[in-house]
Formats: sequence, C-alpha cells, structure tokens
Amino acid sequence: MPSYAPCPEAAGGSAQIGAELRAAWNERLYYWWHYYNQEYAGGALKAPTIHLGQSLSRLGHWERHSRRLVISVHHIERDPWVAVLATLRHEMAHQYAHEVLRAEAESAHGDAFASACHRLRCETGSTVTGRGCTVAGGEDASPQERILERLQKVLSLAAGTTEHEAAAAVKQARRMLLRYNITAAQLLRNRVYEHRHLGKVKARRASYELWLAQILREFFFTEVIWVESYDAPQNRVGTVLRICGSRQNVELAQHAYEYLTALIERLWSGYRRQRGLPGNRERQRYYAGVLEGFCTRLREQERRIQAEGLVWLGDGQLVEYHRYLHPRVRKRRGQGVRVTTAYRDGLEDGRHVIIHHPLTATSRGFGGYLTSA
Repeated sequence: MPSYAPCPEAAGGSAQIGAELRAAWNERLYYWWHYYNQEYAGGALKAPTIHLGQSLSRLGHWERHSRRLVISVHHIERDPWVAVLATLRHEMAHQYAHEVLRAEAESAHGDAFASACHRLRCETGSTVTGRGCTVAGGEDASPQERILERLQKVLSLAAGTTEHEAAAAVKQARRMLLRYNITAAQLLRNRVYEHRHLGKVKARRASYELWLAQILREFFFTEVIWVESYDAPQNRVGTVLRICGSRQNVELAQHAYEYLTALIERLWSGYRRQRGLPGNRERQRYYAGVLEGFCTRLREQERRIQAEGLVWLGDGQLVEYHRYLHPRVRKRRGQGVRVTTAYRDGLEDGRHVIIHHPLTATSRGFGGYLTSA
C-alpha cells in the first residue's frame, strides 16, 4: 500500500482539520480502495496516489495522466461516509475504464465507464437491479397508486379506535401489502432495487438493534446486513445497518426503523418513571424485550395470514441484487440478553404494540404504512 499523501493545496477548510485526522481519512480511503479492488475488480487495478482536495463543488475526480484519485475534504466533512465511498467507487470506475478497459476514444461516461460502474457497484444514470444495470421505472406506477389509495382508506379506520379495531385494520393493510409484494415478485421481471443506510456508525451493537434489523427483514420485504463503515469526524470505525429492496419497501422499512426507535425510547421513559428506576442500567434489556415481544406477535399474526393462503416465499431478484452488492457475507451471532424483570416486562409491552401511521399526500409508494399488529 502506498504512503498516503494529503493534497499540497491544503488551505481554507482543511487548515482547521488536524494533520493527524487528515492522514487518518487518507488512510481509510486507501483501505477502501484496496478492499473494492479485491472484492469487486478482482485485483485488476494498480494502486494510485490518493489526495484530499479542496473543491467545494467537485466531490472527487480521477486524473489519468498523473494517476491521482482526488476526494474532496469538504465532502468527507459534510457527508456520510457511505456517500464518500460511493464517490470513491465512481472515481475507481473511471480508473478501471481507462487502465483496464483501455477506453481511450470514448467519452468519460461512455459504455466502458458504464461497464466499470456495474463492476464496481456504483451508479451511473441508471439503477442497478438484480438483473444488471437497467433504466429505473421497471415497476408500473398505476398498481402502486391504486393500492396506496386502498391502504389510506384501511389505515384511516385505525385512527381513534379501540386497540382491537386498530389491530384489525392494520392487519387488513398487512394482507393487502403482502398480496401486492407476492404479485410483484411473481410477475415483475425487471424490478428496480436500491439500498439505504439507517442509524449511526457504532463500534458495538446491542441485542435490541439486532431485533430491529430482524423485524425489517422478516416483515418489510427487505434484505438487511451490517456493513463496515467509518465516522470520519470522530475517526472511529464501526458498522451501520444497510437495507436493500424496492424503493417503496425501503421507504416503508425506514419509516418502521425510525418509528420503532422513537417508540422504545418513549416506552422506556414511561416504564422507568412508573417503576421509579434511578438510572438507565436496564434500558437496553427493556428495549430488547419490547422488540422481541413485538416480533413474536408479528410472527403469530403472520402464521394466521399464511393459513389464509398468503405465503411470502421471498423475492429471488432481490436476493440476486443483495448478493451482487455483497459477494462474500459472514454471519455472526449475538450474545443474547440476560433475563431480568425489565426484559420480561419489555416482552409483555412489546406484545401490545400497534404501529400504524396515516398515509399523507406527500408519501411516495407505501412510505406511510409501517407494519401490522
């Protein structure tokens, strides 16, 4: 690995950043360059010199003659690391097109670059699907609009009603959404998928976060994975949750993630006041209990829906897209939660959670619908 070399143009914003932090950022960029070169490009690229640039508008660029790959310092300062890595892969695609595919006569974003983008798992002007690069818009909007209208009517019944009536309304919405996804997986052969990152970069993951990821995978038609990431301002390595799915289902899962994250905090605050607990020692155990209890209830309901003939067998195209992004996946097991009173109370509280959210005119796809109860 070549030694890192901060850009000699250091001035302005970078002057406020310590030299050690700039060097750490540069080193992380080299680390990820080598990772992507081996993981996606099969080691075909020769390591360039990576510089930290000062442009406020240009996120990065590849200088073919000097073999210099430049990433903006301001990009690293203001944007999530996953966005910085997307820029890095984009510039690596330019490098791949020039040095491996020998694209000398075509435009910078020609066919060779598009091929390199597909190999490096970065986006061009098109969207990567389970079947390769294709223009976005593979799903018909009309069925989505019709089911959205029906879901709005059904979920409106859940507002201001008893717990039993609300649960029945949301369960009906779950049937509708399940039926739609089963039909889409069977009939739409060119579905468009995307991925999104949820939550903060953290070095360690608590059991409740694993339950939250499991809920998104089992009940929101997404594939989930914890991917390595980096908190650049804090110079801290960790992981972040990545979800993959159709745009509608990714938005749906993000709503669920944000709702449940806020919900367990509210439930804990009430539980702590009610029990007179002095601190937050039992907080994560209570969180895990709530989400496990909620997941258990969803599984019970899913079995009842399956008895009606609605069985989700998965989406083969989504699995293909997930494998395209993650050719080699390692599985790890969590350590579980020590059973305490707070954990058991969380289990009980989780079984009474009902999540519904009225769809608004600004919602796209099924973004307002959260889950069934």
